Amino acid sequence: MTGTEIYNIKLAAALEVKVEFNMQELDSFEDNFFYDSYIRVKNTYYTPAGTCRKCHNLQQSANNNGFANHLRHLLTKQNIVTNVLPETGARKTKEMKIKKTLDEHDIKYVNDNRVLDRDSNCDKSANRPDFQVQYTHQELVTIYVEVDENQHKTYTSTCELVRLNDIAISSQFRRPLVVIRYNPDTFTVGDKRITCKELSSKHKEDIFMRQLKHVMVAAAHPESFPPFLRVVKIGFDCNCMSTTECGFVHTIDYPDQESLRLAYTLMR
Repeated sequence: MTGTEIYNIKLAAALEVKVEFNMQELDSFEDNFFYDSYIRVKNTYYTPAGTCRKCHNLQQSANNNGFANHLRHLLTKQNIVTNVLPETGARKTKEMKIKKTLDEHDIKYVNDNRVLDRDSNCDKSANRPDFQVQYTHQELVTIYVEVDENQHKTYTSTCELVRLNDIAISSQFRRPLVVIRYNPDTFTVGDKRITCKELSSKHKEDIFMRQLKHVMVAAAHPESFPPFLRVVKIGFDCNCMSTTECGFVHTIDYPDQESLRLAYTLMR
């Protein structure tokens, strides 16, 4: 058998029951298989018919990095020094737009860094929220801002819940956590598509700032927040009958991990 053999007890046990899996089931096997990999279960060898999106991207990235490293090596031999360029592209541009908005309103923050005040012994401590807001009552309520381009539709909803759970865990549940998820792109309210014509970027950013400032002020009374997690979603798909019903904002409270686990189960 050629290729890379993988060792995954959970996958091996599942293969004794069936050989076809949906994307959520594949994700639960921790995404450690590629096109040329195989797994042996007793005397039978199994290879993937395809690969999950995350694995494909990781493999593509690895291939690209391998080429880049080879090119860098050749250039170095010719005494040509190369420098890594900063991250660019549409994703970073939209994140930087929110950064500019925060700066204009004199909101202090930490951008794209590991969770502050985290438990470094926790394996979830490497999580990096887009923005960690620093303000007067930050010792009472933690506020993160996530810029979710296109509502992060390339990720499953369950993956988003897992990420939120991991971020909460990394702070050791010291205080309530509020995550403001801001979608800078198109979305729908009921059957109405909301583009920049119906809701300008400036208007949407104003809504974002109102919500952020409201949370910052309300944090003086942490008992008004769920003890575990509150998610404020701005500019996400919803089933509201009209735009005036929700004002493009939806809040979801998770009082504890069990409520988050239940939401995860219902989405699967």
